[in-house]
Amino acid sequence: MNVDELLGNARKPDPKPNHPKGWEPGVVWSPTKGGTLVVPCEGDADPAFWALVMADWGLDPALTEIVPDSVEIRVWDQAIGDGKVNRAHYYRCRIRPRRAGMAAVDVDELAAMVKRKRPRKPLTPAGGVGFVVNLSDWQLGKGEGGGTPATVQRISDAIDATVQRLKDLRRIGHNVDTVALVGLGDIVEQCSGHYASQAFTVDCTRREQLRLARLLATYAVDAFAELAPTIVLGAVPGNHGENRNGAGKAYTTVDDNDDLAVFEQVGEALAQNPSRYDHVELDLASGLVLTRDIAGVCVGWTHMHQARGGGQKGIEDYWRGQVMGNHPLASARILNTGHYHHLLISEATSRTVIQVPSMDGGSAWFTNGTGQASPPGMVSYLAGVDCGPRGWSDLVVL
Repeated sequence: MNVDELLGNARKPDPKPNHPKGWEPGVVWSPTKGGTLVVPCEGDADPAFWALVMADWGLDPALTEIVPDSVEIRVWDQAIGDGKVNRAHYYRCRIRPRRAGMAAVDVDELAAMVKRKRPRKPLTPAGGVGFVVNLSDWQLGKGEGGGTPATVQRISDAIDATVQRLKDLRRIGHNVDTVALVGLGDIVEQCSGHYASQAFTVDCTRREQLRLARLLATYAVDAFAELAPTIVLGAVPGNHGENRNGAGKAYTTVDDNDDLAVFEQVGEALAQNPSRYDHVELDLASGLVLTRDIAGVCVGWTHMHQARGGGQKGIEDYWRGQVMGNHPLASARILNTGHYHHLLISEATSRTVIQVPSMDGGSAWFTNGTGQASPPGMVSYLAGVDCGPRGWSDLVVL
């Protein structure tokens, strides 16, 4: 008898392990929705273990994380031959794109704030002044400063406060016949392509961001619907609304922009309910600029990411160029801008620049690098020839 015969059974391969049904090792993954991960191991599975497992299945641990409280454990006995049993530990968990440890945003809960209201009682135009409300730099989806839930709360609170402001102005004798609600750009944060850490700091998907933007824009229109015979719903494009490629560069036209698309979609939806919204006029930018006559005063809006250099000088130099080139802003007496996230009002050119704050939760990166920060706020004011030589009055930040 040779050695092989003597060893016989010892050289037979171990039986193939039988995995519990539903606990077969593997990964199911969607880059947008996440998935599940199942793995057998001995002992407890710690964070370092999960990182190794994800890497082994071709997922980047820096971009993928375990959904908290989703890990399930099952113990399973496996026959391994010669009457021996191996007790295996199986772990199953849900995985998702990493979001810097931030809590997931309940978009449905945030969306519940928007409610359909009764048909309005029409108002008769009687001449007077316009009420301009700038909706700027919401950057919905940005995870800082309390994230999207805090931003939604700030915006809805500011809209409510601005509605009360209009009522107060009416009470002291201002006849407002037009309310201009104008999106000044960067309404959503987007998910990548604008700065290096963007994918790690957003707390909403692009679809969720756009949904909340539509709901909040609708909320604003609905809040003012019964307060003026004309409601203007306007918008200009910002840099965060651009469609960008993998290199972070915009690759389509300047008006192929989510900041315009959101307001366009809201305008189209409101048009389906004429009994309440037949007095709402949709007015979208031509290129990067929107101008409109408000009670006899030409008012302009642009996001201002196109200016060369920042601050007051950059804005005024840009506007001078527009005037010299006889572009639409040449006729404007008031220019509303966003992008720079802080309040600035200048009359140094004999016209008025109104740069408005953002509504997001701030930027730790910018503050850490410069020491600068600015409180959020929504700017509104009266505009029209009846407001005096400036063409505007009663500006407030709420």
